[in-house]
Amino acid sequence: MKKFLLGALGLLALTLAGCSSNKLTTNKSSYHPTALTAVVKGNTKSKTVTYQIDGGQKQKAEVSGGTYFFQVPAATKDQQVKITAGTAHKNVSVKHVTALANYKKFAAKYNQMVIATHLPAKVQKQLASAQKTQAATKKKLAALAQTNPAAAAAAVQKQQAAAKQLQAQMATAKKAAKDDLLPTNTAAGVKNLISTKAVTVRGNVQDGKLMGLALITPTKQMKTKSGQKDFGTTFALLGGSLNAKPKYVIKKFEKVLKDAKKNSSSTTTKTIRSNGVRFNTGFSTDHLYIYMTK
Repeated sequence: MKKFLLGALGLLALTLAGCSSNKLTTNKSSYHPTALTAVVKGNTKSKTVTYQIDGGQKQKAEVSGGTYFFQVPAATKDQQVKITAGTAHKNVSVKHVTALANYKKFAAKYNQMVIATHLPAKVQKQLASAQKTQAATKKKLAALAQTNPAAAAAAVQKQQAAAKQLQAQMATAKKAAKDDLLPTNTAAGVKNLISTKAVTVRGNVQDGKLMGLALITPTKQMKTKSGQKDFGTTFALLGGSLNAKPKYVIKKFEKVLKDAKKNSSSTTTKTIRSNGVRFNTGFSTDHLYIYMTK
């Protein structure tokens, strides 16, 4: 009987030890994405945890000091995440968010604007003027063709020559802008879309939709005129491509920068809103972050 009791107690101790080592917790049962992702956190005594998003491929997260975390990219639908540590399991949900834009349309609009900034100032003005008067010019040519076909034909020929010249200038500008352009296609996930010395543009694309953007720049770049120019141009073009009001956003952003200078150690996020787009600004010791979401 004594041997039996000792054996039973030993088995119970092993069972309890096993349960303890496989303990798994999460700090929430439901998460809402902030910026580009939702950060899932929890505790376990295991060395690693695995997780699956909507039954997809298993991924690993390291455990440090009993704590683990991993990021789930934001999507337009609710996502179910299964977390496993040993024999323990937990299920959490990540709530859906609204997409910023169709990625291909956004990239095309942004790239067109970037290329235009590499054109000579005189050509930029001519292009802007032509775009504004395009409908009126077409109407005038149609009317002229009725009264003076020869003059209308000459005007069309002149337009075609100007368009050919503009195409050549656009091709030159595109080459000059190649490092500043967004890829026209990108695989799903969170990745850097543009990386230069002055700025990094990071995006989350899911099912062809742009879920969120992050504009990142080293704070040392903001201390140089060229760095400020590159940052300001990228910021304005991203905002304009999302149909926000760049001038309004930049004006508000300048105030955020002034407040940050008064308290250089602050990492508090500030939010600017324009035409349905949220611009969340944050600071680290060496980088400035601007997150763009709906």
